[in-house]
Amino acid sequence: MKIGWGLLPMATVTCAFCVWADEDRIRQAVQKAIPLIEKSAATYVQKRDCFTCHHQALPLMVFSRVKSAGFQVGDDSISKQVHFSLEYFNDRLHRLPKGQGVPGGPYTAGYALTGLSEAKVAGDETTKALVSYLLKIQNKDGSWRIRTHRPPLEDSHFTATALALRGLVEFGDGEKIEDSINSALAWLNKTQPRSGEDHAFKVLGLHWAGADKSSAAEALLQLQREDQGWAQLPGMKSDAYATGQVLATLRRSGFLKPSSPQYKAGIQWLLGHQQPDGSWHVKTRSKPIQKYFESGFPHGKDQFISISATCWAVMALLPPS
Repeated sequence: MKIGWGLLPMATVTCAFCVWADEDRIRQAVQKAIPLIEKSAATYVQKRDCFTCHHQALPLMVFSRVKSAGFQVGDDSISKQVHFSLEYFNDRLHRLPKGQGVPGGPYTAGYALTGLSEAKVAGDETTKALVSYLLKIQNKDGSWRIRTHRPPLEDSHFTATALALRGLVEFGDGEKIEDSINSALAWLNKTQPRSGEDHAFKVLGLHWAGADKSSAAEALLQLQREDQGWAQLPGMKSDAYATGQVLATLRRSGFLKPSSPQYKAGIQWLLGHQQPDGSWHVKTRSKPIQKYFESGFPHGKDQFISISATCWAVMALLPPS
């Protein structure tokens, strides 16, 4: 009998899938992916002047985490992304407290603060302005809403809400911040997730705010497929974006240990689906909103979702900090 989106009961997970890949293979997989992400992130800032989750926030999260884990990262990979992110929002300082100046809305602002937090950037006038922006545009029900729909990255109110929550937790202070966080937590706890992205960011939002995440994390775990991966939606196949995101979420939140059979099986899925060039390829399901250009990442029109998938996969493979 299948459970949720296709998970076999725990007892039926076969030993073949539960064998933990050796440390060398994982290290090689991470090392192979890092240069691709570095190259594409650097190329993007040369060709575009807008902040994005796929080429700024997620790579910044990866660079910070792989460096902490002892992997080699270019000296300027982190500093360039931090500078680009701060400069982008510095130009909007006077508009942010009014709830203006961020084309991607709370999703973009939240991802920016999350990336800066991962890079251990100290709070300044820019982060303060971004916090003011988030407070200004929070909905009465406690959530923050996605303004454009480009699945799976930019398609979930859970994502926008969880990222905004982290921004407030890391860079905000005062009674107003506490009220905002409590309101957001109430929304997260009462709202039912529908997609894999919803489920993952519900767990992350609760985790970042220090709330109980056990029920949400268990629900996310139960979405594991028979092939040991995870999917973006019930009707889709397992892919590296969803699988990497779920594993990184469940490990980072402390819900799964490396010895967990489900975690081991998921890691095996990721290792088995890495491309020879070090990337993970995921097909896009978003309609293009800008003229096509090469960002330096493989897979053509699938480059943006694929670099995001590769970032999540790398974060899933890293040891816990």
